[in-house]
Order: sequence, then C-alpha cells, then structure tokens
Amino acid sequence: MTKYVEIMRHFLFAIMMMTTIVLSAQVVDDIYGDIKDGNDVQLSIVTPAKPDKASKQSQKEREKLLKQRVDSLGHAKAAMALERGYWVLVADRINVGYTAYTAAGLDGNSNFVFQQAQEGVVQFAFNHANPGTNGMGGMTMKGRVSDVKMRTDKKGNINYSYVLLGEDINAHIDITVYAGSDYAQAIVEPAFSGPRLTFNGRLVPYIRPRQ
Repeated sequence: MTKYVEIMRHFLFAIMMMTTIVLSAQVVDDIYGDIKDGNDVQLSIVTPAKPDKASKQSQKEREKLLKQRVDSLGHAKAAMALERGYWVLVADRINVGYTAYTAAGLDGNSNFVFQQAQEGVVQFAFNHANPGTNGMGGMTMKGRVSDVKMRTDKKGNINYSYVLLGEDINAHIDITVYAGSDYAQAIVEPAFSGPRLTFNGRLVPYIRPRQ
C-alpha cells in the first residue's frame, strides 16, 4: 500500500510539472508569437551613404563655378566703375617704396585710393606712434584727376592710369584690375619726391556721399 501511494505521488508530481511547462509555453507563444511571424512590424534600417569621390568632385566643381561667376561679376562692376570715374580701391595691403615697409591687414575705411569724376584722393593710415599729417599715422592727399587712360590687355587685365595733381600731391597713378576678379593694384608714383606707394585690394563702385 505504501509503495502504491509513493508511485501515485510521483505520478501526480510529474503531471503538475508537465502542466506548468505547457502553460509557460503558451504564455511565451502568446507574447512572442506575432514577432516570430514578423508580420506586424516592418523595419527598414538605412545606413547613410558616404559621399563617393565623384560626388565630392562634383561639389568642388560647383563651388569653383560659383566662385568664377562671382569673381566675373565683380570684374565687370570694376570695369564699369572705372569707365564712369566713380570707384574706390579698398586696400588690405600697402607697400612703401620698392622693397621697404609693408603694411598688411589694414582697415579699408582708412586706406584707399578713389576717384570721383575729376576729384581724387590717396590715403594711408598705419595707426602707429607717428601720427603723420592726418593724425592716423599716414597722409591724406587730394587732387584733380587728369589724363585718364584705360585699356584691357590680352590676358583680360584692365589697365587704368591718370595724373593726380593737388597742393600736397603730384603723382602718376597706374591701376591694374586682374582678369576675372575685382582685386586690383594701384601704384602711386610721385612726380618729384616721396616714396612710391603700392595699394592692393578690391576695386568697387563708389559714389562719395554729399557733405
């Protein structure tokens, strides 16, 4: 009798374990069954494409073309300004003499060469210890413009020259606006005394405000 009871006890325990395993499997199937089928959720994972060499080259070519167009427009504006006689060369660098002092990173509002019809001004201001004649470490020279000449060479550079004559200046001024750009150089060569000045910077249209 005792042996029979022991066998029945083991049999009931085995049935309980099987029931627990079946129920657990059913719960797992209820929770994850749809995911196993993969029908409810559709994922599309995209890896960003790295620009290839052709794309980079195309971008560089577009940027180069845009710069050429901007520079070409600036050159055309500079040519028109010279023809009309209303322009300013805003200097970012000035050389004094042939191999002497060079001033770079200048304030264009204080360092320039300009023409307004028959009026011309040459000004430099280095803002150093010596105040100069204009109080800004340099000189402001005004005069009358005459003997204007303008031509374009075979390379597309614009050559513009004139004489500036006034109480504090008597100089021949040669300007070159480089082809395809509004960047220019103005060489101010005094007729009698004083150092040669070379202004480098952009040449743009300018009409002086009435005072």
